[in-house]
Amino acid sequence: MSIVFGILVFEMSYLLLLMVPLPFAIRQKLVNGSVKLNQSRNFKSAWAFTTFVLGLQFVDCLQKLQKYSNSESFASASQFGGARYDQLASKFYSQRNLYITGAVLYLEVSIVTVVTILKKLVLKEESYRAATNTQTSSIAGHTDSQKEEAAELRKLIKQKETDIAVLKKQLEGAQKQYDSLNESEVRSKAD
Repeated sequence: MSIVFGILVFEMSYLLLLMVPLPFAIRQKLVNGSVKLNQSRNFKSAWAFTTFVLGLQFVDCLQKLQKYSNSESFASASQFGGARYDQLASKFYSQRNLYITGAVLYLEVSIVTVVTILKKLVLKEESYRAATNTQTSSIAGHTDSQKEEAAELRKLIKQKETDIAVLKKQLEGAQKQYDSLNESEVRSKAD
């Protein structure tokens, strides 16, 4: 059980390391290392063997707990006095082993899921950085035609802004005309 507990502590530490917001370069190395490790045949074999053994231990703990869940076994042990404490201790150890192996198996699934998500996140970050670098390099190398095009666009934007201002004035005039048609009641824009 010491080895299983060591695996549990390692998995918790590794998952914590994956979840901590790290700089991009460190996160990229961590994810790439995890991906390369998952592609190794030796690692896959060891991981599958460990998962299989822990699964067997988990099932064994469940079977022991089902045996101790019978109230008849406790009733028959209480007649002999001391045997009940042995059964209680064995039940406690089975529960402990069940929780530890269950946690290890759950963390294995969690780590695989988190590494998959982080791999996608790192790929998106890499593509974003590549796009940003190409965009900044293209901005730095403006030609005269691009500068002229930018000036034309600025001129067009100013013209559209003046058109919007004129339309707002026309709307206000139309609203005043509409309000003046009905002289019996005083109306405002809110009506």
